[in-house]
Amino acid sequence: MPQKPKRFNAYQIDLHYLDTSTRNQTDAIMWDAAIVSELWAEIFTLAVEQRTRRYNDSWLMYLDYFEEDEHYIFGRFLSAEYGTTGELLHADQLTLRPNPKLVREGETEATYFLIKKVDGLLLLQSNIRLNRPRFEEYIETLGAEVIRRRNLTFIQICTLLENNFFESIRQLNTVHKIEIEVSKTEIAADENEAVRALQNDVEEISATDVKLEFEAKYQRSGLKGVLPLVKKYKDQQGVTKIVVRGKLAGAEKVIKLDDSQEQYRRRVEVDTNNQPMLTSVENVLKEVANQRRKLRE
Repeated sequence: MPQKPKRFNAYQIDLHYLDTSTRNQTDAIMWDAAIVSELWAEIFTLAVEQRTRRYNDSWLMYLDYFEEDEHYIFGRFLSAEYGTTGELLHADQLTLRPNPKLVREGETEATYFLIKKVDGLLLLQSNIRLNRPRFEEYIETLGAEVIRRRNLTFIQICTLLENNFFESIRQLNTVHKIEIEVSKTEIAADENEAVRALQNDVEEISATDVKLEFEAKYQRSGLKGVLPLVKKYKDQQGVTKIVVRGKLAGAEKVIKLDDSQEQYRRRVEVDTNNQPMLTSVENVLKEVANQRRKLRE
């Protein structure tokens, strides 16, 4: 079978709950593979229409495959973009013909994921549409009953970063600007207030995303506030991009969160439509997860 390189991004799944062991209830984090297994199993028992999420009547996604064993949860989403039927162009002859696809039809795209039960490591195939916020929204929305029944407040998908991201920020001589991009997603009650406000603005102007920019008044002394700010927004639902702009040794320096994410490029077998083959992806992801150090000791 032919092979193609695919990229898989690494995340950590955190289960949030209210800790009532003290006088004041506080937010706490735990990991319980049984809860996550229960959540995915219940989602997969839903009819296809019920487990399908639609966006702007032009793109949809749904859980298409799910399995688990003693150590891993493995699944596949199918997604499709529809609403356009432009003419088809032949790559060699440069001839045009009508597209036989109907406006309400779309070509399927497979996106795979694997969860390591021992520590909550999530490996998610890179997909510009089916990204971390959409994945998180999907399980929180369709798994709402399990979240309530298990006394959780919410589930958070945390981006795992290489060490050089925050270290690169620390090394800057000055910081000029921090840019945070927010996309329109369903708003959770416990989200950051600024993110909620931005998402409301996005809705008002019928936009798809908006940028929040922080300008440094005192560029050198303002450095001490950069890391807490970035950490505060890093995994907020709806935040899709963080960029820090500054100077290092007199030269302009741009540090992007996406460039520092922990990710794995692996070659997997593909079919005639260049879609990854299920068994090949499963074997590759299990190998990666097995070799990676544990997230929680």
